[in-house]
Amino acid sequence: MKLRYFAWVRERIGKPDETGAPLLAMTLEHYPGMAEAEIARHVEAAERRWPLLGVAVIHRYGRIVPGEDIVLVVTAAAHRQDAFAAAEFLMDYLKTRAPFWKQIEFAGDGRTDAKMWVDAKQSDDALADRWTASSGRRAAE
Repeated sequence: MKLRYFAWVRERIGKPDETGAPLLAMTLEHYPGMAEAEIARHVEAAERRWPLLGVAVIHRYGRIVPGEDIVLVVTAAAHRQDAFAAAEFLMDYLKTRAPFWKQIEFAGDGRTDAKMWVDAKQSDDALADRWTASSGRRAAE
């Protein structure tokens, strides 16, 4: 079983109860060398936790416009549960532990464009924390 997961830049940003502002782009900054090492460390952790046949992670950085891919996670395993769990684990850790910083750029009012740095989300941290319990391969189960 081979699982592929893509994440892409959304065209609108906003809370569910808001209409959202048009997004021009997202810029991902990273710490060269550290980001690659941290991704490799989490791939190795996934390979220790699940009997994987293969793993690939590609994470872009720089300016990315809506509709473009940001990250690709591919996991392969004999059983789909292992491939799904490993991919989910990797995505949760990429969102919370990999050293990337996100700045979003909105369409302005015609005179200026607005940019803002995006803070970490508590909901993303909670998803990553479920993998840290000591019992079993998947703490959320």
